Amino acid sequence: MKIVISESSMAVGGQELAVLLHAEGLLKRGHDLRLILEPGSPIADMAREKKLPVELVSMRRSRYPAAILAFRALLRRHRPAIVQLNSSRDSWIGSLAARLVSPRPKLIRIRHISTPLNRTLTTQLLYRRLIDMVVVTGGERTKRDLIERDGLDPARVAAFPIGLDVAQFSPAPPDPDLRDELGLPRGRLLVGLISYLRTYKGHEYFIEAAARILARRKDVTFLIVGEGPEEASIRARIEGTGHSAGMRMLGFRDDLLNVFRSLDVFAIPSVEGDTIPQVLMQALAMGVPVVSTTVGSIPDVVIEGRTGFVVPPRDAQALAERIQILLNDPSLRRRMAAEGRALVVQSYSIDKMLDRMEAVYQQLVGAQGTS
Repeated sequence: MKIVISESSMAVGGQELAVLLHAEGLLKRGHDLRLILEPGSPIADMAREKKLPVELVSMRRSRYPAAILAFRALLRRHRPAIVQLNSSRDSWIGSLAARLVSPRPKLIRIRHISTPLNRTLTTQLLYRRLIDMVVVTGGERTKRDLIERDGLDPARVAAFPIGLDVAQFSPAPPDPDLRDELGLPRGRLLVGLISYLRTYKGHEYFIEAAARILARRKDVTFLIVGEGPEEASIRARIEGTGHSAGMRMLGFRDDLLNVFRSLDVFAIPSVEGDTIPQVLMQALAMGVPVVSTTVGSIPDVVIEGRTGFVVPPRDAQALAERIQILLNDPSLRRRMAAEGRALVVQSYSIDKMLDRMEAVYQQLVGAQGTS
């Protein structure tokens, strides 16, 4: 099947990495695929390194008319059956460009967040008239919200997590152990948060929970991995706790497998917006017990007391208490690690996700003559 996937983002986070993951998987399955990406974006560089077929279109807001014409020209040249849109700008550009070609491809909006849809007329036009299907990278909770809260047609909404390569993200001893790099004793417990540094990832509550724990014990170090616009404010917040010796910011890392394998506990206290963070799925797949929040569809995979713990968003005390429980109980950590890994392998592998996505493609292409 001929497929175009667009992404106008200039950031690098779970959403952008998911775009590349999906593209690689679809190509391996024999689809004829093109990526439409922003010139100079990190994801464009990464796609080229992976030798994925890339077309560059400037989709910045100031260039909308030219972008629509360039997008239309690409659609005329490649004649895709499916156009998969990922961010706000490319959704508008791609949707309008698709209306200018015949036959019109079917449009899928991948929604990587769980926040409510805007009530504006333009957003309603996009989601109710221009888009053929919305796929949210979460579970049934997030899908139900789009239907019951936002009023979307149930027949035009699907939900499934991003999926991941369970062979790549698998438990193993770290090599090398992150403790050696950081000059920490081998017995030091490590609690990590890996994420693009955005406000809604809840870094401030992770820091507050860390400070509460560090006030009572010195055998644990808290790690923040990632880069992003909130870096300066996060550093300042750490300094303000008086416990900065027990917290380390490691910036961007290209050795995430070893980072995960070095951790005893993974925490991602999202406060809003997230569906199911990709790093959370990676932690579960790698056998790291997780503490997260009740945001989005997170409780669908972080099953309370089985694969991890969930706490209310913005509750640093509850977060600290659950992290403490795991730090104090190695056998509980091992049990949750095993259950988390088993859940991801059974239900959330990239192959299962691509099966679901291909079923959506077939559903839409089969309905081609009815729209």
